[in-house]
Amino acid sequence: MADFIPLQRLLNAGRAADHPVAYAGARSHGFAELRDLAARWRDALLAASAPTVSIHLEDSFEFAAALLGAWHAGKAVCLPADDLPATRERLAAMGMLSLDALNPAASADPIFQDLADCCGLLLFTSGSTGEPQLIAKTLRQLSAETATLSRQWDDALPRVCRVEATVSHQHIYGLLFRILWPLAAGRPFATRRQAFPESLLAALSEAPCLLAASPAHLKRLPAHLDWRAARPLAVFSSGGPLDDAALANSLATLGQAPCEVFGSTETGGIAWRRREPGASVAWQALPGIEVDIEGESLRLRSPHLPDNGWHETCDRVQPLDNGFALLGRADRIVKLEEKRVSLDAVERALLASGWFDALRAVVLPGPRASLGVAAAPNAAGWAELSRLGRRAFASALVEQLKDCVIAEALPRHWRYGFRLPVNAQGKTTEAALLSWFEPTRPQALLLERGDGHAVLAVEAAESLPDFKGHFPSFPLLPGVTQLDWAIRYARELFELPPDFCGIDNLKFQRIIPPGAIVRLELRHDAAKHNVGFAYASGEHAHASGKLRFAEAAPC
Repeated sequence: MADFIPLQRLLNAGRAADHPVAYAGARSHGFAELRDLAARWRDALLAASAPTVSIHLEDSFEFAAALLGAWHAGKAVCLPADDLPATRERLAAMGMLSLDALNPAASADPIFQDLADCCGLLLFTSGSTGEPQLIAKTLRQLSAETATLSRQWDDALPRVCRVEATVSHQHIYGLLFRILWPLAAGRPFATRRQAFPESLLAALSEAPCLLAASPAHLKRLPAHLDWRAARPLAVFSSGGPLDDAALANSLATLGQAPCEVFGSTETGGIAWRRREPGASVAWQALPGIEVDIEGESLRLRSPHLPDNGWHETCDRVQPLDNGFALLGRADRIVKLEEKRVSLDAVERALLASGWFDALRAVVLPGPRASLGVAAAPNAAGWAELSRLGRRAFASALVEQLKDCVIAEALPRHWRYGFRLPVNAQGKTTEAALLSWFEPTRPQALLLERGDGHAVLAVEAAESLPDFKGHFPSFPLLPGVTQLDWAIRYARELFELPPDFCGIDNLKFQRIIPPGAIVRLELRHDAAKHNVGFAYASGEHAHASGKLRFAEAAPC
């Protein structure tokens, strides 16, 4: 491994001009190219009056250069989680300059001084426990965390080692493991996130590398691919504890148990563990982190925090094997009907049924708050749901819950899908969960599922708002709704590129009236990034077409 250089000194101390910083296929970006592009961004941003610049770039090399250039221009940097118009408007209203409004200077002198510890970074929390919050960090904290990661793992990694990732660098975990730690350690990183198992497999088979992933991504690595050539030197996982299914899948596909990292946007990394067969499940504090347990509350003192005081987290723990075991989040205890309800306890009890791959309990807002469950049944669960029907299936689950949770914790609303929604960080946000309870989401049953193929029974219930006004005297399901359903379920069932970019061979042949239950068949062509769909009932075809997806517009 190259010498570790603190982030504050990186562009001043420098590395050899041809030292590899990043790669895109056969193309390599050297340190001289990083320094030059950072200098050009620095000079462009020095002319801007706004104190804060927001950066959202897909290319990790371009991102790293812009981030360093902004800091060397004296700007604070905000990393939005997405690039949606609403997000842009919100940041603009806060007085932030979008990097998109500028171009790097045509040329610049690549001479740098050390960065100050107080260089600022603004990040958004994932939103997994509520509305995303804006968190301020300093370069001192980020640099300290890269040093912690180096102390923990660098000696065990070989000198030549690339970095691949399935997570976004717009969040703290991806930022540290994809960008900042590799920059400080002199380790080259891929310019693109590996969003698909096929591209990840190809990347892991090309050269020795480490992988930064999430539990959701590791759980979904398909067993039908030949992973024998993909043996990363190390696998890291963060964003939540690995469940048994994700751990087993990682062992089966990647040949190893990941190093799990526990922490948050607010606290930075706290602890780690590696659940190899026979190993303890306890979390061990990272180097330089002090932990203290009072009752079930976890406190810590850490160089990753703004000050040297003790910080109380929202995590509930108990001592175990010179470390600790996680019991859940204190902020996942909610009040319903004036009674305290643990969402974690409800979820554990439901998972014990053996009918679900994953599920989340969520409080539904309204005049009288109630509990809802968004769940992804497994094969046995779908079979039981089909056999019993929705009402009887929910009643059976409630009966199981009555023995272990109070009456106020019994869910009143149930939604079933094919996998829980996750963002680029591999996290399931509360907003995405609540979208499952919107009245526009239809009820669907999984009838068949194979490799690249699925058949659903979808109910066009009379209560769907899509029928309102379409048409007053002759209601029928709008074609745009049928397309929306096909896209929605294709995304839940298959690994697809992020951008939907068109429809081919679209045909509407027969109306779908209120109350109809239609058969929706989906066929995924992974090589061409398209999904064929067809609606039918009995012998009658309703609609069909082919949905096209791509990595980025234009299509």
